[in-house]
Amino acid sequence: MADEKLNARMAQLFEQTFQENGPSSSPNVKIQKIPPFLRQNTNFFQYCLPKMISFGPIHYRRKTLKLGQEFKILWASFYIQNLEKKQGFSKEHTFKKLHEKVENHIGLLRNLFSEDVTRSYDDEELTWMLLVDGCALLYYINNVDDQNPNVLRLKLDQLMYTWRDILLLENQLPLRLLELLVLRDDVAHLENILYNFIFMGLAKRDPFRIRVNRAKAIHLLDYIRSFHTSTITGDGSNCNDDDSIITLSPKEGESWERYKNIRDLIKAGIKVKANETNKWEWNKISFTSYWFSGELRLPVMVVNDATPYFFHNLIAYEMSPDFPNNFEFCSYFSMMDSLIDDAEDVKELRLAGVLRNLLGSDEQVAKLFNELGHELPAKMFNYMVRTDLVAYSKEYIKVKHQINKHYGNKWKTWLAQARNTYFNTPWSLIAFLAAVLALALTSIQTWYAIHPKS
Repeated sequence: MADEKLNARMAQLFEQTFQENGPSSSPNVKIQKIPPFLRQNTNFFQYCLPKMISFGPIHYRRKTLKLGQEFKILWASFYIQNLEKKQGFSKEHTFKKLHEKVENHIGLLRNLFSEDVTRSYDDEELTWMLLVDGCALLYYINNVDDQNPNVLRLKLDQLMYTWRDILLLENQLPLRLLELLVLRDDVAHLENILYNFIFMGLAKRDPFRIRVNRAKAIHLLDYIRSFHTSTITGDGSNCNDDDSIITLSPKEGESWERYKNIRDLIKAGIKVKANETNKWEWNKISFTSYWFSGELRLPVMVVNDATPYFFHNLIAYEMSPDFPNNFEFCSYFSMMDSLIDDAEDVKELRLAGVLRNLLGSDEQVAKLFNELGHELPAKMFNYMVRTDLVAYSKEYIKVKHQINKHYGNKWKTWLAQARNTYFNTPWSLIAFLAAVLALALTSIQTWYAIHPKS
């Protein structure tokens, strides 16, 4: 009996495979629940739960979202009626054609979700759910407009809640589903309405060109992440990092950050400016060191009531076990976390045009950054900037190293501190130049008094 138990345990040991959404379970990223270690953190997970509306199978049966379900039925109906007008067929015919498309691809669509979130749905129920949710989402993102919420039969507060819920990782629908539900000649239009969603109707009111490659985006949150990072990482094959971008010696790589916050950098003569060229791309950062000063360029960030939800879900997405990525967002957030300690730091970034605070007080923004910083994987190796340790965004590592190097240069920091202390206003500089001129004139006068002309 003892041998049988031992053999059974040995078999369990050697035959064990990683089944639950692990890197080896699928070559593609699947729509799934928040990773368990983040779900256990109630302060984190509260920002990942929909408050008004659900999309997809994860929260479909939640009774508290009944109003959202009614809105989805309404929007799906409007979407089908719009297609009816474009195609010239009856709405019954249009509905059956869309249902047939989803039904014929239900195996493919089911495989785009993790198995644990769809196992309780048979093909018929899953087909109906995806058809309604997909049509409703297409109608929503095409008509969302914070200047005119009534188009969606919503009040402004309802519009904001639904927009925020659509960002959630557990509320995502495959973009492949949306492609099936649009007309063949409207596939290019899908790109435009996705962009319209990001800016809540601005793209329609003030059209401007876009340059986000949707080809490999998995879902809407992945699309938005690609928009902000200029990366296509749905299959893990195309990240922007270049391994040759930076090589550090062990001594440099193991150095700790010398600065504590943005005010430390300002005292050391480092100016912070907004990157106006690529203001929405979070990986477009740079640092330039001059003789007596430095310049840190950062992208623009708008912080509003939806921002905490957006940030939490992007962190959860990058930390999903089957999503290969270089933590582009976590890297950016780690950089911001290293610059912000309290409200005074937020104020400095706000005055520099880097932060646009629509959330409330500067204290609230500082608290958000500080609390979220504790969830980042970077906390385990944030100060270890050696590039061979982790698949981490090397652009941020390079900039942090450049700042450290500049900040550690005593001559540059001393000269900057002297300038900030004694020449921090035009009047102090004028007074200094006047004193130098007076001293020079006094010296000349003294010289002529000692050596008069014969």
